[in-house]
Amino acid sequence: MKSRTWFWILTCTSFLFAGMHAQAAEQKTKVLIVTGFDVGAHKWHETTQQTTAILEESGQFTVKISEDIEVFASPSLNDYDVVLLNYGFWKQPDPSDKAKAGLLDYVKGGKGLVALHFSCSSFQEWDEYAELLGRSWKKGVGGHGPRGKFTVKIKDSKHPITRAMEDFEADDELYAKLSGDAEIETIASAYSDWSGKEEPIVFVKPYGKGRVVHNVLGHDSAARENKSFQTLVVRGVEWAANGKVAD
Repeated sequence: MKSRTWFWILTCTSFLFAGMHAQAAEQKTKVLIVTGFDVGAHKWHETTQQTTAILEESGQFTVKISEDIEVFASPSLNDYDVVLLNYGFWKQPDPSDKAKAGLLDYVKGGKGLVALHFSCSSFQEWDEYAELLGRSWKKGVGGHGPRGKFTVKIKDSKHPITRAMEDFEADDELYAKLSGDAEIETIASAYSDWSGKEEPIVFVKPYGKGRVVHNVLGHDSAARENKSFQTLVVRGVEWAANGKVAD
């Protein structure tokens, strides 16, 4: 009799913990990282795995990875709260028309988008992609000086992404002369010796009902070890998905 009682207690306990685990997973923000191509200097395999670890270790996210930009055409895209772009280079062919519409509709409908580093250089002939990101690297216009150390200045310490952050030193590429006239809110910037101007480093914008975060830092795994960069990524993904950042 006792053995039967213990059996039912253990069974019920197992179901309880399984249910709690499933509920916790459902409460996490669902992130899709889209990657799969970049210039040789950008080791997208490494940085994708690193960025996945940064997000998962925060305890706030579940992360899936796709190496096929045609995922933008899939109905499953709407299973995710936010898409993170970790790719780059203008030689990659444009997505299909269906995939283009899928990504735009996804963000317009209220989902989040986070663009990292060289993703701003992709799909040079797709004008609405440049509008979506707010700024783009046009071949022959955009660029950067030698990779090195520079100060990233927090422009808005009250924005949820940069709240209470201080200026920090980055050892990275400082992108400059990005193209576009869409209205953006710059929340972090840096002075470029190459352009002779203060350049937007992290900026946000609405797109339809959705939120876009564009962060041009993150050249390689060493650059992404920077703790302030990691804070910007975690908070940026959370804000893009939910419109807020938990304290």
